[in-house]
Amino acid sequence: MSAAVRVAQIGVIHPHAAGFRETLLLMPEVELVAFYDPDPAAARPLLQPALQGRPLYSDLATLLREMRPEAALITLPNDVTPPAITQAAEASAHIFAEKPCARTTTEFRSAAQAIRKAGRQFATGYLRRASAIGGTIKRLVEEGLLGRLISVEARWITTSVAVRNPAHYLFSRERSGGGILHWLGCHWLDFIRWVTSAEVTEVAAILGTLSGEGISVEDTAALSLRYSNGMIGSLHCSYVTDKATDQLFFGLRGTLGWVIWEKSGHELVARSTHPAWATAPTRVLRFEPDAVGGYGGAEGIALWRRFIASFREGVSPLFTVEDALRVLEVLDAAHQSAESGRRVALTPA
Repeated sequence: MSAAVRVAQIGVIHPHAAGFRETLLLMPEVELVAFYDPDPAAARPLLQPALQGRPLYSDLATLLREMRPEAALITLPNDVTPPAITQAAEASAHIFAEKPCARTTTEFRSAAQAIRKAGRQFATGYLRRASAIGGTIKRLVEEGLLGRLISVEARWITTSVAVRNPAHYLFSRERSGGGILHWLGCHWLDFIRWVTSAEVTEVAAILGTLSGEGISVEDTAALSLRYSNGMIGSLHCSYVTDKATDQLFFGLRGTLGWVIWEKSGHELVARSTHPAWATAPTRVLRFEPDAVGGYGGAEGIALWRRFIASFREGVSPLFTVEDALRVLEVLDAAHQSAESGRRVALTPA
């Protein structure tokens, strides 16, 4: 039996840090060996009881030198994530970095190059790539059951800035680079690209700070997107509801059919006029919910297991650094478009 993968968490206080720790505690093939946080006094009480005896460093270089982790889980604010990635990769750790991995494309490029130069594997927290429904949608597209893709639509409406604490660094342009697009909209941008294998070629965006809170990032965003396959899409995000009932929606349509996935739930509605579905053109595909804890439940565990398999078993990775770069390029273009009032063209990689 192979030895457990030694993982160090770099950043303890991030909003998703505890969830990721819970995920790794559920995985017997992983050992969380150490932690780094710039504020150890605030970080220590946040560690789960099972982890209280593990070393907690205030200096990242010392952790990497003394503990030599096989993989690093980086859960830090966007402004300090790229240099932490570079440091960990140069210490020969494989990198799992919380999305979107940086404030801008430019900031992430040096980190991406460090990962490439070190020959390390990379993954990030776009969970829908590991979901059963996500994989089903991708398969329907690849099998041609939707025909030529024409329209894609995604929404993420969630709790207000006031509910989420306007003083948090997630609402700081200096720390995070952007608001709801950098925190939530990026999930859909990655998912659309993944399931359709199409790149964004043009962005028109309207961004607003409408909550009345004293924040420096957008809390509402509307994007129109043109893709390399000719498809036209939209993404709408807003921090606006008064309680934790997210309004999520994904719809994809082509010349032969469509799919609808609501609330990121366990049911996919699909229709295809392809001959292969002649006996039942409209179908409701149901997937069993999981009762697993941690960040993203079973999807989070699946994401980590695929990441580990990429460097332990040579399995093709679910992510590359280019995937993170492509999302950041769209985020940059959205902000540029909103500030200029013009469409912004992107050149597909």
